[in-house]
Amino acid sequence: MRTPALGCAALVAASLLTGCGPSTPERVLAQPPAPAQTGAPLPLDQVDKPLDLAKFDTDPCSLLTKDQVAAVVADPPSDVKPFRTATAPRYGCSWVAPLGANATASKPAERPQTLTELAESPARKRDMFEPWTETSIDGLPAIIYHQRGSTDACTVAVQVTDQQMLTFEIIGKDLPRNYWANDRCGGAAKMAEAVIGNLRQN
Repeated sequence: MRTPALGCAALVAASLLTGCGPSTPERVLAQPPAPAQTGAPLPLDQVDKPLDLAKFDTDPCSLLTKDQVAAVVADPPSDVKPFRTATAPRYGCSWVAPLGANATASKPAERPQTLTELAESPARKRDMFEPWTETSIDGLPAIIYHQRGSTDACTVAVQVTDQQMLTFEIIGKDLPRNYWANDRCGGAAKMAEAVIGNLRQN
């Protein structure tokens, strides 16, 4: 009768050593991502090197790599799901982490479609986009602004051709596993930098 007891004790000891239940996925990135490289403000309509948006139009959800999804949405990114939007008023992709961040890259199909139109919009004139910061990303004019009456929701708009801007946004009440929970503008700018860089490569 002592042999079964010893066997059970051995099993209990083994379970304590190996742990119970599924293991927690490891982070993809060895360290937090560096902030996006922003530059001096540019005239809102100055696009010296426009982007080819063919890839954005046909497959926008391919414009963030696994490491980039980890950098701007959630790390580890194993449960992040991309959802393509192919109808007006905005085309693009949202990367969504369950109970976490919703990171969206969009191509507006209705006004405002450019930074100039955004700057001249009624909402801007009523100071509904404050704080409002003009900058540049990858040599393209950009605007960082807030909406929905909260600085928790931040949008980065980048003029990518003479007639078109792209917008980038990270929203969500709580952002577990997100590196930008306390700097959503920084996260949106990082996403813009990544998508623009990938469009340049295509």
